[in-house]
Amino acid sequence: MNQELENVSNEPMEEITPMVNEPLMEVTETFHAAELIDEENELDVVEELPDYSLFTKEDLLKAALEAAASKQIDEALLVFKTIRPFLEQQISEEKAEALAKFIEEGGEKDNFEFKADANKEAFNKAFQELKLKKEDAKRRQEEEKKENLRKKEAILEEIKKLNDSEETANSIKRLKELQAEWKLIKNVPKENVDSLWESYRVLIEIFYDRLSINNELKELDRSKNLGLKIELISKVNELLSEQNIKKALIGAKKLQEEWRYIGPVDREASEDIWNRFKTEVDKVYTQIKEKTEALESVRQENLAKKQELLLKAKEMADFKTTRIKDWMEQSLAANELMEAWRKIGHVPMSVRDQVWNEFREARNSFFNNKNVFFKSMHAERNANLKAKEELCVRAETIAANPIDWAKLTEEIKKLQEDWKKIGMAPEKVNDAVWKRFRSACDSFFEKKSERYASQQQEQIQNLEAKSALIEKLEALSNSEQENNLFNDLRQIQSEWNGIGYVPAKNKDAITKKYNELLDKLYGKNKQLNKDSREDREKQNFEFLANSPNGSQKLQREEKVLMERIRGLKKDIETWDNNLGFFKGGNQKNPLAEQILAKIEIAHKHIAGLEEKVKMLRDIKNKPADTIES
Repeated sequence: MNQELENVSNEPMEEITPMVNEPLMEVTETFHAAELIDEENELDVVEELPDYSLFTKEDLLKAALEAAASKQIDEALLVFKTIRPFLEQQISEEKAEALAKFIEEGGEKDNFEFKADANKEAFNKAFQELKLKKEDAKRRQEEEKKENLRKKEAILEEIKKLNDSEETANSIKRLKELQAEWKLIKNVPKENVDSLWESYRVLIEIFYDRLSINNELKELDRSKNLGLKIELISKVNELLSEQNIKKALIGAKKLQEEWRYIGPVDREASEDIWNRFKTEVDKVYTQIKEKTEALESVRQENLAKKQELLLKAKEMADFKTTRIKDWMEQSLAANELMEAWRKIGHVPMSVRDQVWNEFREARNSFFNNKNVFFKSMHAERNANLKAKEELCVRAETIAANPIDWAKLTEEIKKLQEDWKKIGMAPEKVNDAVWKRFRSACDSFFEKKSERYASQQQEQIQNLEAKSALIEKLEALSNSEQENNLFNDLRQIQSEWNGIGYVPAKNKDAITKKYNELLDKLYGKNKQLNKDSREDREKQNFEFLANSPNGSQKLQREEKVLMERIRGLKKDIETWDNNLGFFKGGNQKNPLAEQILAKIEIAHKHIAGLEEKVKMLRDIKNKPADTIES
């Protein structure tokens, strides 16, 4: 009996969990020594999730929804947490690009509306549902743990009763039933796990210490336990072929847990079977450690690569330019940098969030700077648009009612010069406002061309008419007959004055020829010359009277004549004063004679000017329809 009790008490049950002491155990410390705790089942450090940075927005949503439908809540939540920053980054980039395009096309940032992304809405909805399920499951788990604690405490009480009661043939059978019940009851509150397990172990040992009957049944039970433990060793060995680190780790923990619930074996086999199990478990943990270290090495390499890209992103965050082309080229480079980042795999979990956040912030700084530039450019282009629209209005006003062609031509040219000095308007209206301005300018110059085309034809006809009058003057000049010469000249002058402009290139020559012929003809007879001058002056006044604003023109002409008369009278007064110096018997002084001659000539000029004024006033006072045209 004492020998049997020694065999039972030496079973190393409490040594199962600390299989290895290597640092790898830190990876598994989320698994409790006695139980597999559900809420600590994520295993982030060994989770081999896909590289979501390479996924499209649609693929990210698909992966998240599939995880929500097929995975445990904790695993699904891990997938959602991993996917979320990549999904938000893609949506943020789309929004930034849409805003930049909106501003570049002339929109105001405050008026920008980004339509809610259906993918993000579906993601957020599924994520929220998962978190609600998690909270509900956690609440139920806590309630279940409390109930499990109560059940296990009740089982402990039953085992105590067995230990306190007399041993019977059914005692070991009842113990096995209670052990089976204990095994079926899973999680309890963490703070009670160790104490429960220690109480359970002590009570089981006490039971076997007291066991003295049914040795055959006890041996049979120990033989059965040996078979179960051999089977567990085989299952542990199978885990060596498991490639998934997480599955291998969870499998090893579960088999360790099952080992705990199997009772003792014969003393001769106890140490050997334990060492065999421990060796196989250690092999699994060693393999997990090697794979984890290899994975960590790759992640360190990936970290170095991403840190290089991070440096470039930070340099890009300080990029500034005033050239749209440079911003576009740098944006392309920023997107290429993001693609390169996505192609690099996972980095160590300890720095994953930090390095990603730094990279994202650097990219966001670049795109924020870009948006600031385009917002400023947009404000400037809006101001340019306003200035150009004002030029359009002025050009359209001129083109609609052109009067003074020379003056308005210069004004249109000035508007065109002003246009060149103004920068671009918003892209979406730049071509339209330019077409509007050009259309107004073209309209003006087309009208001007039509106007001058008709004037040119008219001037050619006027040149022909004046050339015909020149021929008449030449004929009169070569004729010896003087009868009716004055009337002929008067008629020719009247016709000449009635003819409009001739081409500029012919104006001086034909005018000179005309005046030479007139001078030649008037030179033949002084009286004719005098009469002719008077007649020419009269015709000139009548021509002014019949022209547009004729009354005002005659008034200006009268004002000029009166100014000349007043000037001559003032000169006479000055000369009379000067003659006072010569009184005293020296009237024959040559200088005095010159002054007297000037005074005489001035009086004659005044008389002539007064006759002109009289003639002008007579014409001005005549009814318009009685003045000869």
